[in-house]
Amino acid sequence: MAQQEEVKIELGKRNILIDENFTVKVIIKNTDKSSVSSFPDFPNFTKGAKQKVFSKNPVGYTITQSYTAIKEGNFKIPSFTLNVNGKEYNSEAFNIIVTQPKEVVEEEKTETLIEKSGRNAFLAMTVNKSKVYVGEGFRVFLAFYVAENNTVQMDFPDDLNAQVDAIAKKIKSTDCLEERITITNLVGEPSTINGKKYLAYKFFEALYFPLNNKPVNIPAVSLKMLQASKKNTAKETVNFTDIPQTINVLDLPEHPLKDKVSAGNFSLGEQIETHQPNTGKSFSYSFRIVGDGNFSTVNTTPPSNDSFFDFYPPEIKEIHTNAQPTREKQFRYRILPKDSGQYQLDKYFYWVFFNTKTEKYDTLKSKIKIKVLGKTIANKDSDSSNDIFAGIEKLDTTHIETNYQEVMKNILNLIIICMIIGSLYLFNWNSKNKNSNDA
Repeated sequence: MAQQEEVKIELGKRNILIDENFTVKVIIKNTDKSSVSSFPDFPNFTKGAKQKVFSKNPVGYTITQSYTAIKEGNFKIPSFTLNVNGKEYNSEAFNIIVTQPKEVVEEEKTETLIEKSGRNAFLAMTVNKSKVYVGEGFRVFLAFYVAENNTVQMDFPDDLNAQVDAIAKKIKSTDCLEERITITNLVGEPSTINGKKYLAYKFFEALYFPLNNKPVNIPAVSLKMLQASKKNTAKETVNFTDIPQTINVLDLPEHPLKDKVSAGNFSLGEQIETHQPNTGKSFSYSFRIVGDGNFSTVNTTPPSNDSFFDFYPPEIKEIHTNAQPTREKQFRYRILPKDSGQYQLDKYFYWVFFNTKTEKYDTLKSKIKIKVLGKTIANKDSDSSNDIFAGIEKLDTTHIETNYQEVMKNILNLIIICMIIGSLYLFNWNSKNKNSNDA
């Protein structure tokens, strides 16, 4: 007797750090169907990667949608409904508490900002890490803090963009790759420092990735603001200066791939078109690297063709929002199976990196298993497959085909030109003979 289909919506932990993802899982059992409507958008969160995993015992799927918080706080998530295999399933409203990592709160916010909390207005530079590994990114942002009870009007000057560009040039190190983050709106974010309420106006932000193990010294920077008191409406220029900071850079541990791997905190997402492909017909597979790191160095080595599969060059797509630490790089392959049987894809799809969270080298491996159906292709090296991608890698682009029609056209044009030149010569020769006879 066939078992009844079971569907469950499972929510991730409700108390997370800002660099962690919140997840919503749809667990489907006792069916090979996995139709799920679009997951909802949550306020104060961005929707990230979605992962689908197939299970055999019991037969079913687990579909996981990840969300990344935009800022810290206590957020109420409204109830939502998902349509799974034609039926609706509800989830009640709940709260998610998002906090900063402990080291950031203690080192950067508490120690740096409390020193200035006695002032009504000040400039502060925040660096999210005091030490990093070579290749690991750290984030720097500058904000101007104004106390809510401040009686003096403070305004950004007209030359703010020029000041920001000058600050960026001063901060940038020749030993780091820089990735500027565009800030289009100056919006005051509520912030409480040592019990005092402020509005923080962030006007500069960038990511830096050290190229070697030299310490990164960020010099003191200044910002000129316009200030006016209630008694005197005339504005005057006031200079605010922050203190210099140093980020220590550690060498990666010894490893054969030390100079080639990326450093950061990454996870793997996968999607596959079918878990039961047929020989001779290609299917799509996506290998997605998600996380926090320098994605310009995130690249995979395409698997080599063998007697079981042909792999076509991947389509590569990078997805990220500047304001968010979490990014994604997708490698979408087409795979042509040539022999029937069961296969584990981790033999072909894996990626080595240095995990800055565990401070160890790590490998992301495919967790997908497939069962290839159909007859074995008799000549695995032939182009007998009816797949539109078959034989594409064998096309010889170095051999130039002869276009005989074009060659004949060029010969005829040459003959016509010769005839014209010959006619002109004969005409000129006849004219000379006639003139000599007349003389």
